[in-house]
Amino acid sequence: MKAHRRILTQHRFQRLVLWTLAMLSWFAAVLLSRRPITKRHLYRRGDVSLAWLRLRVRDLLIIRAAEMLGRVIRRPNWRNARMPSHFRRSLVGARLRRALKHKDPATHIAKLVAVLRNLDAHAAELARHIRTRRRRLCHKAPSIAPAVALFGAPALTPALADSS
Repeated sequence: MKAHRRILTQHRFQRLVLWTLAMLSWFAAVLLSRRPITKRHLYRRGDVSLAWLRLRVRDLLIIRAAEMLGRVIRRPNWRNARMPSHFRRSLVGARLRRALKHKDPATHIAKLVAVLRNLDAHAAELARHIRTRRRRLCHKAPSIAPAVALFGAPALTPALADSS
């Protein structure tokens, strides 16, 4: 039996969490201070948005929960071999999505930072949900039954047109 192989090494995972925290603190500093942002700062930060950081936090939670489960979350055998767009969203669930979101940007950042600081607690809750909810997300479609011959009255012959 193969041993469980981690998705990310512990060092790489820790670096990703710390980088995300650093970006969130930069966003908070930019939003709460009413100073303009220079072009150099924007160029150095790259194409990073608050929504993208929220998705990064969500993916980090999924990775940590998968490690807590002790097995790799394998991709189900879908017909076209692509993951449906709703899979990660459905896996996380509405309760955790609400914990990651808020209309006010400052509160939104504070919630994301709180989730990253208590990553193991949130990941444990998510791991518990993955154990039960994944069965409903990855159901297999029943195979299509073979065609059955229908026996009945023969088809009517078409009537000829009366041209008189």
